[in-house]
Amino acid sequence: MIARLLVLAASVLLASHAEAARGRPYINAAGTTFVADNGNLLRGAIISTETGAVPSTADLQAIKTRGLNTVHCYAERSDYGYSAGARVAALDTVVQRTRDNDLYLVITIGGGGVNASFVAAFWDFYAGRYANETHVLYEIQNEPAAGNPPYSGSAALMQMQLSAYATIRAKAPATPVLLMSYSSFQNGAGALQDIAALGSAIDWTNAAVAFHSYGENGRAGTRACLEAVLNAGYPCFQTEFYRWPWGTGDFGLATAASLHEDVDQMGDLERLGVSWLSFLTIRRVTDDTRFKNRITRAGIGWTPDFGNWPAGPRGTYGNNGEPWPVTRSAVTRIQAENFDTGGEGVGYHDNTPLNSGGAYRPSEGVDIQTTGDSGGGHNLGWMVAGEWLEYTVFVTDPGRYSLKLRVATPNATGALRVSLAGADLTGDWSFPGTGGYQSWTTISKTVDLPLGRQALRLQVLVSDFNLNWIELAPATAGVVPDGTYQIFNYNTLKAADVVNASTANGAKLQQWAYGAGANQKWVLAHQGANQYTIRSAHTGKAVDVASGTLLSGDNIGMWPSKTTPAQRWLLSPTGSGAYKLIAANNGLALEIADAATVNGARIEQREYKGGAHQQWLVVPDHPATYAAWVTQQFPSSAERDDPAVAGAHADPSGQGVSNLLRYALGLGRHDPPALALPVLTRGTGTLGFRFPFDPGLTDLTYRVEASTDLEDWSETLLDSRTDQLPPLVDGWLEFNDSADLSTTPRRFLRLRISQE
Repeated sequence: MIARLLVLAASVLLASHAEAARGRPYINAAGTTFVADNGNLLRGAIISTETGAVPSTADLQAIKTRGLNTVHCYAERSDYGYSAGARVAALDTVVQRTRDNDLYLVITIGGGGVNASFVAAFWDFYAGRYANETHVLYEIQNEPAAGNPPYSGSAALMQMQLSAYATIRAKAPATPVLLMSYSSFQNGAGALQDIAALGSAIDWTNAAVAFHSYGENGRAGTRACLEAVLNAGYPCFQTEFYRWPWGTGDFGLATAASLHEDVDQMGDLERLGVSWLSFLTIRRVTDDTRFKNRITRAGIGWTPDFGNWPAGPRGTYGNNGEPWPVTRSAVTRIQAENFDTGGEGVGYHDNTPLNSGGAYRPSEGVDIQTTGDSGGGHNLGWMVAGEWLEYTVFVTDPGRYSLKLRVATPNATGALRVSLAGADLTGDWSFPGTGGYQSWTTISKTVDLPLGRQALRLQVLVSDFNLNWIELAPATAGVVPDGTYQIFNYNTLKAADVVNASTANGAKLQQWAYGAGANQKWVLAHQGANQYTIRSAHTGKAVDVASGTLLSGDNIGMWPSKTTPAQRWLLSPTGSGAYKLIAANNGLALEIADAATVNGARIEQREYKGGAHQQWLVVPDHPATYAAWVTQQFPSSAERDDPAVAGAHADPSGQGVSNLLRYALGLGRHDPPALALPVLTRGTGTLGFRFPFDPGLTDLTYRVEASTDLEDWSETLLDSRTDQLPPLVDGWLEFNDSADLSTTPRRFLRLRISQE
C-alpha cells in the first residue's frame, strides 16, 4: 500500500511538470503579436539567471498585482565564461515557478553580438528541454547586433538566426519563437529586407519579430518602423525598453535612480496591439514611482489577467484614439465631451450613473447636452463638486502654453482645478459668474508643460457650471524678446563662450571672463511655447545636444542651425532675474561642470537641481565699453567731441547723474535715474546696500566704500575686480555691511565707479 502511494505521488509530480497552467500563446486575429490564452497582450518584467539568481514566489506574485502576466529571462550569456547549460538548475526552477504562478516565460540568451557556437549549443541544450511547457516562448538572442536594421549584410548573423530557428523547430515544433531582437528598430525598409533574407524557412504563424526601443529618433522612429512591419503582415513583439523621466538624465543600470517605464512607447504598443516586456526587473516593477504611477499618469490602462490594476481598458475618445497632440506650432482644442474611454473611475468620475442630458455619449455617466455656444456641438453640464474628467494628451513640444477653458454659470462664482500627470497646473481656479448656463466666457492661465504622454485631469471644486471645451495654445512670445544677448553663469558671472572662438562643427562651450568677443554673444530666436534657438553671433551655429542624446554630461557643442528639438531651449525663470536653460528634447539643464569657478570650465547638461551653477543671466547685448556707449548715445560727432556733453563726468540731461554713472547703471542719456540708483537700507544693527551691476561692462570697477565722517573713505567693503561677488538679485548686487551700528553710530556707504 505504501509503495503504491509513493508511485502515485511521483506520477502526479511528473504530470504537473509536463503541463503548464496556461495555454500556448498564439498570434492574434489582427496578426500583430503573440497573445495569452485569454487573448490579452503579453506584458512582463525581466529576470536574469545568468549568475544563477532565481525569483521568489513572492516576487512573481507581486508582479501580478501590477497588471503583468509574463517574465522575460536572460538565461545565459557567452561572455561570462561558462558553457551552454551551465545555469540549467536555476532555469528549471524559473520554468516551474512561472508555471505554478500562471505566468508566461520568455527565455533568451543575454549579452549580444554574434557567437554562433554558443547560440547553437544553447538551443541544442534547452529547446527540447522545455518543448512541452506551453507557457514558454523562445527568443533566439538578445541584440545580436547594435543599431538599426538591416542586419542581412552580416551573413554570419543571419545564418545564426536561421540555424537556431531550425534547431528550435526540430526539438520544439509548437513553441513560439522570437527572431532578430533588434537593439534599435527605426528602419522599416531595413527590417523588411531582413525578413525577406530569412526566407520561407520561417513560419510566421508561430513566430514574430522581436525588437527593442532604442534609437536617436525616439518613439516616433520606432513607431514608424513598427507600423511598416505590421502593415506588411509580420507580427512583432517588443522584448526590452525603458526610459528615465524627461529632465532626469541617465544613470548606471544598477543605481537606485535608474530605469523607469517608458510610457510614451508603451502607449503606442497598447494602441497598436503589440505585446511588450519592460526592462525593469520584477523588483523595480513593484516600485510604484518607476512603474505603476507613471502608467496611471500617462492615461494607459488594460484588463489585467490578475488583480484589479489597471482598472480596465482605456483610450482617447476622438482623434482616432490617439492622444491629443500638444505642439508649439498649433492650438489644441479638446471638446469637453471627448473625455477618455474606460468608464466610471477610469476616464471620469460622476456622482450619478446616468447621462442627465442624454446627448452624444448616452451610455456614459457624464452629463452632456446640446450647447448654445457659438460653433454648436455639446457641452458638459450638471457638474458637481468632486467630479472629474481626464483627457490623454501627448506634449510633443514641452514649454509654455495658455490653458483656456470655455465656461458658463449663473452662480456668483465657479471653481475647478486642472492637473497634468498628477501635477497641479492651476491651483484652485475660481472664475466669476457669466449670467447663465449658456452665457459663455473663456478663462485662461499660463502653464508650463513637460514632454510626453500624460493624463490631463479637470476636477470640479464648486458645483453648477458648464464646460464646452479645453484649449492649449503655445505661447507666441517668449520670456525675453528675440535679439542678441550675453549669457552669464549666475554662480561665477563668467560668460558662456565658444572655446577658442572656434568655427568648427562640434566646438565646445565653456565659461570665460567676459571680453565682449563675438564668441561670447548669442542670438536668441523664439520658436513657440517659450522654446528658443541659441546661435553664436560669431558663426551663426546653434547650441546643440550632440546626436540628440538623452544622456547627462559633456554633450553640448555648436552645429549648423536646424531648429530640431536638440537645438531648442526652454528659458525658465528661476527667480532673482536668472533662468535655467532646458533642452527641449531631454529636459536637462545647462550647467558649469562640477560648479567650477575657473576660466575654461566646460558647459554641459545635467538634471536641474537648483544650483547657482545651473542658472544663467540673459543680458541684452549692449555697449561693453564706455566709448561704445558714448557712440550709441551721442550719434552726432559734434556732441561726442564736446566734453561738456559726452564727457564721463558731464550731466547733459541735468538730472544730477553723470554719463559714466548712467553707463554703469544701465541707463540711456535721457532715462530717469530714480529707479536705478543705489539703495541703502538699515536692518537690525547693520546697513544693507544694493545697486545695479552688469558683469558685461569690462572697463569699469565698482567699489563700495565706507566712512564714519564723510571725509575718510579709505575703507573698501567690496571691489568688483578682486572680491568674490554675491549672487545678483534681479540684476542688482546686494550685500550687508558687517559693522555693528550699536557701536558705530555714524556710518555712511557710497558706490564709486572708476573707468579702467
